[in-house]
Order: sequence, then C-alpha cells, then structure tokens
Amino acid sequence: MSNTDLMTKFGSMLDSYFLISKRGSSIGVEMRAGFSSFLTVAYILVVNPQILSGAGLPINSVTTSTALSSAIATFLTGVFANLPMVISPGMGLNAFLVFSQVLGLGVSLPQAFACCIVASVVVAVLAVLKALNIILALVPNTIKLATVVGMGLLLSLIGLQSAGVVVANEDTMVGLGDLATLNVALAVGGLALIASLHYNKVRGSILIGMTVTALSYFTILNKWPAKVFALPEIQFFPHDFSQIQAMNPSAISAIIAYTLVMVFDIGGAMFGLGKLAGIVSGNSVPGSIPLFLSAAAGTAFGALTGTTPLIIAAESAVGIKEGGRTGLVAVTASLCFLISLFLAPVIQALPPVTTAPVLVLVGAMMMGEAGHIDWTVMTSAVPAFLTMVIQPFTFSIANGIYAGLAFSVILFFFTGDFLVYFRNLSKPFPGEEMEEEHGDDDAHHEPLLSGGEHPRRISSPFNYTRMSHRITADIQDVISRSHYDRTPELLIGSSRQGSDALARSLPANSQTGFDIPRSSPPMYPPVPSGH
Repeated sequence: MSNTDLMTKFGSMLDSYFLISKRGSSIGVEMRAGFSSFLTVAYILVVNPQILSGAGLPINSVTTSTALSSAIATFLTGVFANLPMVISPGMGLNAFLVFSQVLGLGVSLPQAFACCIVASVVVAVLAVLKALNIILALVPNTIKLATVVGMGLLLSLIGLQSAGVVVANEDTMVGLGDLATLNVALAVGGLALIASLHYNKVRGSILIGMTVTALSYFTILNKWPAKVFALPEIQFFPHDFSQIQAMNPSAISAIIAYTLVMVFDIGGAMFGLGKLAGIVSGNSVPGSIPLFLSAAAGTAFGALTGTTPLIIAAESAVGIKEGGRTGLVAVTASLCFLISLFLAPVIQALPPVTTAPVLVLVGAMMMGEAGHIDWTVMTSAVPAFLTMVIQPFTFSIANGIYAGLAFSVILFFFTGDFLVYFRNLSKPFPGEEMEEEHGDDDAHHEPLLSGGEHPRRISSPFNYTRMSHRITADIQDVISRSHYDRTPELLIGSSRQGSDALARSLPANSQTGFDIPRSSPPMYPPVPSGH
C-alpha cells in the first residue's frame, strides 16, 4: 500500500470518527482552527504561571503543569466529547487560589490544591450521575443566549485591554488609553486585516491576521525570541486533606466555589460555543458529559502538578469562527500544547497585541444572539441584561450566570409568577392518566369533578412524578416569561416548531454565525462511544 493510500485511509478514518464531513467541515479546516484556538489561548502559558508565582510556586514548573493539564483535558474533550473546545486553567480561579485562599486566609498550597482535587471529583460524580444535565436544564434559555453575548463582551474587553485601548483609571475604574502607540496601531491594523479577509471569505483569515501582527511586532521593535527551544520542568506537590476531613468552613467553601464555577462556567461556555458552531441539539450540547469528565481529569492532574481548576477557554470561539466543528480541533490544540512544552521561549515572546484584534472581532460576531431575546418582557430582559454585563465587569462567565439566575428567581416571586407555576403543577401530566386508569378499582370508578380533575390528583398535587417531569419541562418558560409559545421564532431548540420557524426565517450562516438545526430533538441524544 502506497503512502497516498495510507493517507487517504487515515483521512477517511478521521472523517468517520469525528463526523467531519457530516458537520460540514474538512480535516484541513479543523487542524487550522485548532492551531488558531491554541494561539489565542497560548497567553495562559505566560499569565497563569505569573499569577501562581505570587503564592510561591516556581514559574517554570507551573508553565509545564499548565501545558500538560490543558493538553490532557483538551485531548480527552476532542476524542470522547467530539467538541471543538479548548480546556485550560481559569483566570478567575487562579486568582482565587492565590489571593483569597493562600494570601488572604493563610491556607497552605497543599491544602489549597487538595480542595481543587476534591472539586474535580465532585464535578466528575455529578457528570456520571447526569445531575449536571438537570442543573443546566434549569437555566432559562434567555440566560443561555445572554451568556453568549456576555462572552463576546468579555472577549472584546480582554482584547481592548491587551491592545492598550482600555486601561485602568483610579477615578473612573476604566478609561481610554494612549492611542498613539505601536500596540494600538498594530491592533487596529490587525482588526482591519482580519475583518477584510473574513468579509471576502478568505480561509484562514484569523490565522493570517495573527501571524502578520506578530511578525510586524517582532520586525518593528526587533524583539525576536532569544531562543526557540527549552526543556520542560515538572514538579509534583504534596496534598493536605486534613482541613477537608475536619470540615473546616474555609476549605468547604473553597470546594463549593471551585465546583460551582466549573459547572456554570463550563456549562455556559459549552452552550455558547455550541451555538456558535451550530451543534446544539434541541436545548443541549451532545457530548456534554464527556466534556465535564475531561475537565475534571485535567483539573485533578493540574492540582497534582501545581495549577488551578480547568474550564473551557472562551477563546475557543476563534477556532469555531475559523470553521472548526469537531473534536479534531481540540486534538490539534492539545498537540500544540504538548509542542509548546519545548517552545516556551517563543510562546512567552508573543506580544498580547497578537490576539487582541481576534478577540474583538470574535466578540462582535457573538452579538447576534441578543436578537433572539424578548426585550419587551422585563422578567426576561433584566436577567438577560445582567448576565451580559456582569461577565465583562467581573471578568467571569460564571458570575454573569449567577446574577441572571438570581434575578430570575427574585422576579419569579416578586411578579407572582410562582403562583402560576404551582397552579400548573396540579394539571395532569402526560402518562399520569394511564397510571390512574390502571390503579385500584375504587379510584378507577370515582367520578371526575366539574373541572375535569380527578379527586386523588387534586388532593395530592405534589407527587414526585409530576414534580420531576414538570420542573425540567416548564420552569424555563415560567421563570423567563419570554412568551415562547406565542413567538416560537425567539427560542432556539425549545420545540420542533420554534426551531423550524427560525430556520425558515434566517439563511444558513447568517449574522447569528451558526446553522439553525431543523427539528432537533429536545433532549440530549445518546453519545456514541468515542464521540
């Protein structure tokens, strides 16, 4: 068999395993998208060690730990979840460990990393028990859509900060930076270049723009990397579970904080990026359970070697906008993380302005989701708005979701919607009639009341079957009050009619940035082994 035949067979195997053609992509596009995603998130290899060094951790060792844990989690995500998403240490979580736990409360590093390990185990257990599906299903769709917009605002803010356009200001918190700088000029030029290439549908526009920006920076300032290769260093840290065993409040609160941030940060980013890629099935993302397990595995390894919990990198949107749709994007990015172990000098020499225009452009592309939110209903508009703005203001996707959910619950009670919800609980649920019909004979022959309700059902409105079914089927509509039943085109994936209505009203690859699935099943589809 010739080399050409081997390559053809290997390509066919990749296409079959990752469903590349089925999702409208190609091997070349997937690999280019994976490389683009890696380049935009490569700053974590520089920033994460710098932050953790504040707690006394060696920079070189943390750099290796960051790359290895990201490579492991991202590879597992690609192979088993088949999602085009990069997993890396969360920026907010590393700051929490250093400034809140170690420096603030005086927690030792072994104790802090022990909390990270326990949190990863909790997330893994919740994923295996499929409890995460239930938790995420309770999030109203307006919050999910707003999460996408908030992620775009957060990415844009990071990009503007990297370019020096937005700077800290003691009086106004933020302000306009000095626009007469090389970084601003390169960022503006890079943004114009990438946007123009994207407008003309040039493949690899993002990667081309990043490369031109980086080379321009090195050439103008003559700041080329001093060396290219360096051997990685790794160090395993001891762990102290004594505070956890003693149920120390600070340790338990840290575990809860890590767990909640991982669940909602990963869940929100997963839905937002899934929407961007057009792979949302109904109201869920196929492969979510393997994704959470992959992040948990990477977090456990990272805690053993000296880094903080891992979440989905919002910068994965760059690879998706480059055309990435499958797990081959993640596999490619994971290989780049492994190679970066030996290319640390080059990675550390890349200026932040390299990724600045990309983040701003991707942020702009994610704004289209705001059009699918019903802004005329305050119980929908206010939580959605808080979800959007809290993310960039606090540098946290999870904080935005918390704010949106909290205000949804507050309005749920203050507006009296809870009365409507609990009144609906007394209505028969499909399947209950059969149970009543085949119950005992006395119940079968009891007459119905004038309202059509069975006496036994009236007397016991809070049975477990009805509650467990309705709480996932109705709570989103009642809390968000977005009137999706009257305007199904506003809801993506809530029903077959709503999905088809939106699909008919928008052309493929319109301003939303993703293809609208027609008649998608409303629940999680079974995830085949390895996909």
